[in-house]
Amino acid sequence: MSKPWKNLDSQEEEFNNFMHKVSEVERIVHKLASKDREEQAIGDAEAKRYLGESEQSKEEIIDVENMKLRVKSDRTVINKKAFQEAPSGDQSTMSQEAFMREVERDADRRYKERKIRQEKMETLKKQATLAFNREDFIKALSCYNKALDLVKDNHNLFLNRGLTHIKLKLYDKALVDIDRAIYLNENSLKGYLLKAKILFLTGKNGDMKKISEEAKEKHPEKADFIDGYIKDLNQTEIGQ
Repeated sequence: MSKPWKNLDSQEEEFNNFMHKVSEVERIVHKLASKDREEQAIGDAEAKRYLGESEQSKEEIIDVENMKLRVKSDRTVINKKAFQEAPSGDQSTMSQEAFMREVERDADRRYKERKIRQEKMETLKKQATLAFNREDFIKALSCYNKALDLVKDNHNLFLNRGLTHIKLKLYDKALVDIDRAIYLNENSLKGYLLKAKILFLTGKNGDMKKISEEAKEKHPEKADFIDGYIKDLNQTEIGQ
């Protein structure tokens, strides 16, 4: 099945970024643990750069009642305590343990932020479901859009937004959402059936049949159910 997206899926990209960071941390820690003083110094500099430290300050000009004040602000964005925790005999070099603690704190912060996004997404998803059940599809679409801004790798959200687009007769957008959902979960029977429905509604019966066959290949135990679903779609056309 062709994939219409040029960019990597967010889950794959996030995993690749994570693995790259792991490699970076391991490389820096190795230098920090080196017995070579020059190698330690290089590791120290790389650790500071990795954690985002900048010794530069930013000068801002603030106008207060026609009086211009020059204010210098420190641009350091990491927890300086990590450097204060370096061994007292060598304050110029970040210790391996301090660096790892800072990395762990950063990972913990990212985990908590993702958890908060997940909770907000679940709330928006419930609101979207309620709106959809009331046939307020515009409201449902708005909630799904906001939910997907928070969590971009949830195939169920794409399925539900795709179905909402179908209700609004926005078939091109619906197809993009359903393809995305199938890309995230290639075994999604609901995804294949919704795609078949979109193709049926846009008069692409040949493609609809092809998708139904793909669905049966993925779910041979559901072959009769899939055939029945396609038959119902065709009967709907006859009854119209």
